[in-house]
Amino acid sequence: MKKAIAALVVALLLNAGPVFAQTDTRAGEKDFVTAYDAHIRKTMATFPDLPGIAIVVIKDDRPTFVRAYGMADKEASIKADADTLFYIASSTKSFTALAAAMLDKEGKIKFTDAMTEIHSRRSFQE
Repeated sequence: MKKAIAALVVALLLNAGPVFAQTDTRAGEKDFVTAYDAHIRKTMATFPDLPGIAIVVIKDDRPTFVRAYGMADKEASIKADADTLFYIASSTKSFTALAAAMLDKEGKIKFTDAMTEIHSRRSFQE
């Protein structure tokens, strides 16, 4: 159950970026960083079972927000930092699904196609 709650919190934190980015398009990068940092700290305080998280927000092909929160190892009292490696388990499935959905939207693949058809067409590599 704790893992499910932690996954939900991570999803909420990752999805909050577009909300902040769209609330005031004139807000500067500094305002975004301040507001997002406050949101993440508040969320982390709400879910003390979440030991640590690292977040990167990319805008115009460059990182505009790189922060780590919490602990990388609670037992050893090691704080998380931007270089902390986190075990993400099956989280990559959602990234793969998103990439496939983007390719489907671009018409490079079709969800209804068999994998052999997609592989033989190879149009998605262009």
